[in-house]
Amino acid sequence: MITFIKKYSSKKTLLSFSMFLIAFILPFEKTTIRYALVIFLTLYFFYGDYKELLNKKKWWLLSLTILWILPFIQLLLFQKIDVYWSSLMTKLSLLILPIIIIITSGYHKINISKTLFFFTIGCILSAAFCGLFAIFNYYFLVNENAFKYASISVFHHPGYFTMYLNFSIALLYYNLLKPETDYHVNRKWSVVIISLLTFFILIASSRTGWVTNILIQLFFISTLLVRKKLNSKFFIYFLLLSIPFSTTIYFNKTIKSRFQEVIMNTTSSENSKKIRSSTSVRKKIWKTSFELIKKKWLFGYGTGIGKKKLENQYEKEGYIYLHQKKYNTHNQYLQFFIDHGIIGLLILIFFTFGMIIISLKQKKYIYTLFLVIIIINFMTESILETQSGVIFFAFFNTIFFYDCFNNKNLAF
Repeated sequence: MITFIKKYSSKKTLLSFSMFLIAFILPFEKTTIRYALVIFLTLYFFYGDYKELLNKKKWWLLSLTILWILPFIQLLLFQKIDVYWSSLMTKLSLLILPIIIIITSGYHKINISKTLFFFTIGCILSAAFCGLFAIFNYYFLVNENAFKYASISVFHHPGYFTMYLNFSIALLYYNLLKPETDYHVNRKWSVVIISLLTFFILIASSRTGWVTNILIQLFFISTLLVRKKLNSKFFIYFLLLSIPFSTTIYFNKTIKSRFQEVIMNTTSSENSKKIRSSTSVRKKIWKTSFELIKKKWLFGYGTGIGKKKLENQYEKEGYIYLHQKKYNTHNQYLQFFIDHGIIGLLILIFFTFGMIIISLKQKKYIYTLFLVIIIINFMTESILETQSGVIFFAFFNTIFFYDCFNNKNLAF
């Protein structure tokens, strides 16, 4: 018993456990993530070797903190840091996670495969819970909207939740191509899980989720065919599982309307102030955002300030619905442009696409897939303005980026 306690209470085991816990809980409720983060940060700061911060060979990891330091310096210069401190706190994981990886890197190995495995399990269980909850709501509480958009995505906004699920689908496909010793998912079960998660994404009706999923499916299925990793049994699986997909698309009114919405809004009046569909909402948001950018394109308004200016602009232009909902730009690049001007926009573009180049050069293709999914979602959501987005991005981007330069310290 004493040996067991010693074995599982060692600092390396506790640090690994906290890493797996964060990965597993990410797809679940946001409050739960905060508690898990507290455990994670407490353990890492407690066991950290702060001398590692003086190691110049690891300072390159601090480049990841630029996405937090930039808004911090800007608010400091604008003398608005006390008013908009909450905006900086939302992004705090962008600063803290690179630091804690540095201070524990001397002795702690991050097992990326296991971390990704626990994240995938978390995605599967959270999606299963959402599905069961929707069934209960529909049949027992007679809620006709149980399977519609936000109703079925219990833990996060559908756009963010489908981003998580798409990344786990990419991981499952990658495992079919290159099985990892610590990513314990059976090949046959992988196909079933991929199909079920894709079915959930379809029902969730997030069009960014649909686009991302289609691109993932096309890329991996074509790659598997080229490498002759698929046999006739897999095609039968896909064929059988395609029946509920096609049936759902045909009969589900919500999914039909989401497709029709795009077509209808391309011909809608630009002067209408009452359009409520997500396509037209984004069109109005982006139009208003560019109006603000014209006024202060060089340095921007500052994090938090930009969002407030956007809300005021909605009111001036008569977009009452947008003003009431307090919508952000729904595009991370536009959000950075408003908040930090052309300088901030160029930094974000260089940051994201620069990381893709690094991941490809280092042949870290899972990192590449992660970044592609992030960039696609950057186009329709302000990912770094919400806890659901910023923690997901900061957590995986930090460990993947560190892996590119310190293979000896990370198991993969």
